[in-house]
Amino acid sequence: MRADNISREDSIPPPRPGPDAAPHITEQPLLRAVLSFLLWSWVVLSGLVLSLVGLVLSVPFNPWVDPQRRMMERLNQLWGKGVLWVMPGIGIEVRGLEHLRAAGAGPFVICPNHQSVADIPLMLAVVSPVKTIAKASVFWLPPVGLQLRLAGHVPSGRGEAGGAERVLSRCQAWLRRGVSILVFPEGTRSCDGQVLRFGQGPFVLAARAGVPVLPVAIAGSDGVVAKGRFLFGFKGHIRVQILPPVPVEGEPKAVASRVRSLIVQALQPNDERI
Repeated sequence: MRADNISREDSIPPPRPGPDAAPHITEQPLLRAVLSFLLWSWVVLSGLVLSLVGLVLSVPFNPWVDPQRRMMERLNQLWGKGVLWVMPGIGIEVRGLEHLRAAGAGPFVICPNHQSVADIPLMLAVVSPVKTIAKASVFWLPPVGLQLRLAGHVPSGRGEAGGAERVLSRCQAWLRRGVSILVFPEGTRSCDGQVLRFGQGPFVLAARAGVPVLPVAIAGSDGVVAKGRFLFGFKGHIRVQILPPVPVEGEPKAVASRVRSLIVQALQPNDERI
């Protein structure tokens, strides 16, 4: 599915090639390397252009006029869709949007599993407006860091004295304004597609803010670009399943385990689910 139709839920996965099918043109090593270089260039250049646009728009759409930074989030969503748009061979199926967009729904602490760097533009395209918690070092990388700051995203407090409380405080402030927070509970990308252990931080945040967690199961994004890889895969299928909200009742550790189990179950093929 193209990025401009990403919200549709009736997408059909591309047919599987037969055993004698000819290799896809993008599987040729040299062409794949060239296309990957061009795609990474598009990611950077489109981000740079939108960051400069955001810098200009931050004057009329300042925090007093636009306290939720919705204009900046529209630019982030546009960037995410733009990245996906240049990969027409990737089918994208999104289900469960009613949990996100129902009247009176949210804000949430949105918790997807994490397989690939492609999860970032994917989530920005699907669940915006949202604030993310990102590595503090990313905020110093132009042009990404500039746009992150303009949009009000939150640097992580890892390794910083009092950093965890600072992050929780800033995230709670956004939740009070009605803006959802996006956090990858695994803290890093999975190398083999298996869902890693979930940290407790997002669930502590949800408990303190009195908001539910919204689990999201992402399957297939590791086929687009795997952890530690430069080369993209230019064909495949990504499935995004937004699950029903989960209230944080009891110990955050127990809720984290429950949410992880729900995502693991949603990632199973239909004939393997219990």
